[in-house]
Amino acid sequence: MLTKSVAGTPSLAESLPPSCRKVFEAVGVREAIERAGFLTAGGNMVCWDGGPPRVAMFGGGRVGHQVFRRDFDRLLLAEASRAGARVRTAVTVRDVAFGEVASAPAGAGPPGRTGDGSRDEAADASAQHQAAQVTVTGRDEQGRTVTATARTVLDCSGRAGIVARRYRTRVQAGEATLALIGVWRNDGGWSLREAAPGRDAGPGGAGGADDAQTVVEAYADGWAWSVPVSGARRYVTVMVDPRTTEADRAGSLAARYLAELGKTKYLVRLTAGGTLEGPPWALDASQYGARRFAGRGFLLVGDAATFIDPLSSFGVKKAMASGWLAAVVTNTCLRHPDRAGLARDFHADRERQVWESYRRQAAAFFAEVSRRELHPFWSDRSDPFALDARAGRAGGTDAVEAFRRSPAVREAFEALRRAPSIRLRPTGAARTTAVPRVEGREIVAGACLSLDAGEAGVVALRYLRGVDLPGLLAMAGERTQVPDLYALYRESHPPVGLADFLGALAVLLGTGLVRNEVEERPEASNPVY
Repeated sequence: MLTKSVAGTPSLAESLPPSCRKVFEAVGVREAIERAGFLTAGGNMVCWDGGPPRVAMFGGGRVGHQVFRRDFDRLLLAEASRAGARVRTAVTVRDVAFGEVASAPAGAGPPGRTGDGSRDEAADASAQHQAAQVTVTGRDEQGRTVTATARTVLDCSGRAGIVARRYRTRVQAGEATLALIGVWRNDGGWSLREAAPGRDAGPGGAGGADDAQTVVEAYADGWAWSVPVSGARRYVTVMVDPRTTEADRAGSLAARYLAELGKTKYLVRLTAGGTLEGPPWALDASQYGARRFAGRGFLLVGDAATFIDPLSSFGVKKAMASGWLAAVVTNTCLRHPDRAGLARDFHADRERQVWESYRRQAAAFFAEVSRRELHPFWSDRSDPFALDARAGRAGGTDAVEAFRRSPAVREAFEALRRAPSIRLRPTGAARTTAVPRVEGREIVAGACLSLDAGEAGVVALRYLRGVDLPGLLAMAGERTQVPDLYALYRESHPPVGLADFLGALAVLLGTGLVRNEVEERPEASNPVY
């Protein structure tokens, strides 16, 4: 692992929602993060739709973390080293060169040819699975050349995009965003309640805020957000159109920063009792994607692959989930070269789906404000393409929502409740397809069911809300009571909630893959419900 020096560069604050916990668990750093003593918060304060501030709590007593990014990155590097990774710091990578496939045995001819020059189909197929020879070149702090070779390179270089810049796509000029960042100190502490005086103290009101929460606020021609990293320090960032910002004249950026902050209603109150620790600075915060996310010898990971609008607060989660998946894909490529293409395609498809999903989400938020604020900052970001559901692909979440709204599935669910017993029989309509999925630390081709999800189209699913659909279909006829079938399923599968199990069973019935040959009993109800 090669990582550049961060000396002399400003660091950011990041808000990590509670859903990051699953990713931390997957990569084995949850306990280290909880021991680190990062500031925690139970929700966010949002001032978005022109109404009074509202507090969105995470629910279930869950908390997120507010982190100083440099400390967070240092922790992750230490954990990677502790886990056995070879980490070399203070190296700036300059180039990544891709050679031909790994060297063939001595005396062998070119891949795909026999000794007489004719086509060798077996060797040709084998060559497709061989790894590329990748050479990484950089310089250390003393200016010395550093060279490393690998079979696969994971480009985690963020916006720099050492490999990714060859494939990067940018959003339209009207969507470009510049982040102006300032660090504020108030030794007396911050009070969100004072920033939003007289607001409702009930659920959802600003009175439910705690002073460690992230604050997000929209104004006429931009938006701002603030993340605390301690009881006294807060990062406050304004997001503006770079075409209207002069950042190259002395003092102009600081003046613009303060002028933008002055357009807010609540954040300007919050910072009134504090002082800037130093001059503000600017960073490009424009979204971008990629034409290609993987290839023989490389994977684009995290912010190198795509950069989503910070509005989502899921940037770190997205990046870490991307890194975890890239590790699984790389492990598969190294251990099972015959699955390398399958694994790389899985990574690329997942990155593309995440990019499209978050872009649609951000566009919907911007469209909400554009209905009130008639300014190009908002209308330019309310991209109709991004809002078009057809621009994305039906995934697990889309399918769940589509099935929930399906009249046939709802009717099947109610029929299950009324049936005195069940006698489920497959109809022969089930169609299976092999789809790549994660199993442990590898990508495998697993059997999935093809289901008509109505507005979401035909989707291939192995799991629905954690329920193994092919497994449930295979055992559906083995019991005559729903509680018994549920118990049978739990004997051979990880536990799932009863509501999710019933929902999956209703989907199988509602899509016609199974039928219940027991007639409903009028005005009767199965006691399990």
